[in-house]
Amino acid sequence: MTAQITDPDIASIYQAASDYYGGWYEANVERIARSLHPDLAKRAIRKDESGKDFLHHLSKGQMLEKTREGGGSDTPIDRQHYEITILDRYEEIASVKVVANEYIDYLQLAKQDGQWLIVNALWTDNRARQ
Repeated sequence: MTAQITDPDIASIYQAASDYYGGWYEANVERIARSLHPDLAKRAIRKDESGKDFLHHLSKGQMLEKTREGGGSDTPIDRQHYEITILDRYEEIASVKVVANEYIDYLQLAKQDGQWLIVNALWTDNRARQ
């Protein structure tokens, strides 16, 4: 049985994280857009051709373009699941961990003008499930 969330802020934080991942898997630009702050910073440590680490950065516009191009819609349906854990929330800020088959994200959200939005996303490949 799933517990009902009665705190509207907690429900909105879950919704933002769900729209982020659900929008990615559905290639639904409108859905993912409503979860992202205009100044989104999505980052990951990646390796260049020589094997040297670098900080890869994506903006909201780049995330929307990647979603428009198909996002994660090519991921098989049986692998399109994710687990959202709210790590902490204080007033208008929150930290969330999302574990999916392909990725692990640490999201920082802020409540601006009454809406919870993802401001920062630090992610990596989920090597345990590959």
